[in-house]
Amino acid sequence: MPIKLQYLGIRYLAEPARLILNYANEPFEDCRYSQENWEPIKASSPYNTVPILTVDGEQIAQSMAIYHYLARRFGLAGEGETEIAKVEAIGEYFREMMNKILPYLLFLIGKNPDGTKVMLVL
Repeated sequence: MPIKLQYLGIRYLAEPARLILNYANEPFEDCRYSQENWEPIKASSPYNTVPILTVDGEQIAQSMAIYHYLARRFGLAGEGETEIAKVEAIGEYFREMMNKILPYLLFLIGKNPDGTKVMLVL
C-alpha cells in the first residue's frame, strides 16, 4: 500500500516530509486540500490537524512525529547518540523557525495570529 501524505495546498509543515520521501525515491500520494475541502475531513482526522501520513493503513499525525518516522525509515536519523541528537536539533531548529514565520504567513492569507481577518488601515 503506498504512502499517503495529506496537507493543505501549501508547503509549510508538510514540505520536510515531501523532501524526505523524494530524497528516498519513495513513491507517495501527495494529497493537498483547499481550506474548503479540508473542513469536512477535519473532524475525522487525528487531533483535527494536518499533516497526516498514512502508511500501511495506519495514520501518523503531527509534523515532527512524521519527520522522525520518515528519517528512521529511510536511514536519515543518524547513527549513535550524538549524531541522532544533532539531527534532532536540526529538526527542532526548523520547528522554531516555522513558528516564528507563522504570523507572516497568516498575514499573507489575510489573517491575524488569532484567526481574525487582517484589517489594513491606509
